[in-house]
Amino acid sequence: MKSNKLKDPGIILTVALIIYALLVFVWWPADTYWLGVSLVGWLMFFGLFYWFILGVIYVFWIETKEK
Repeated sequence: MKSNKLKDPGIILTVALIIYALLVFVWWPADTYWLGVSLVGWLMFFGLFYWFILGVIYVFWIETKEK
């Protein structure tokens, strides 16, 4: 039985990362500052936590899918 590739956790989480990266690059040319730091810097900083959370979600998702 063949599973749908669009429902694969890796594809879904990769799309989530691409959307976040697009958000950062849309703000890149904007000279918006918050607390003295560029908005792009803040987005990249919070992106570290976002990527970590996505990694944890991926591991648990794959483990439950394999069971």
